[in-house]
Formats: sequence, C-alpha cells, structure tokens
Amino acid sequence: MASNRETVLLAGRLSGMGYEAECTVSAVKVSLPQLNTWEYVKCDIHLAPENLPDGQYRINFEGRSMQVKRVDGCWVDAP
Repeated sequence: MASNRETVLLAGRLSGMGYEAECTVSAVKVSLPQLNTWEYVKCDIHLAPENLPDGQYRINFEGRSMQVKRVDGCWVDAP
C-alpha cells in the first residue's frame, strides 16, 4: 500500500509553565489514499516566543496534542 508524505505548515498553540502562546508547526503528514486516512508523524515548532522558559509544554494543532519540552531554548519531543 503506497503512502504520500508532505510537509505542511499549521497554526499551533503551546501551553505550559504558566504560559500560552501561538506558534507555527511544520509537520510531516502521511496519507494513505486507499484508506482515506492520514496522520502526522513528525512536527517541529517555529515562530514561538523566544522568552518562553525551558520546561514541559503541550502543543496543540489540527486537533492533535503532544508533549514537547524546551531545553536550552530548543524544542524537543517529550515522552
């Protein structure tokens, strides 16, 4: 079964550490046309406010939610 992959830009909302902020999410969208289904397999956070402190956050975009962490000013996936 063939899948399609594309990188898309989406509006996102970060919340955590007592903050809420808008951001842009660059995500890889994988579609299975034969099943008419799709999912995001990777996301990177862009254009978030630079003054957000390091710590645990939740990113929400396109009805999805995942845990992320800011470490030394960089965003990483949080298990």
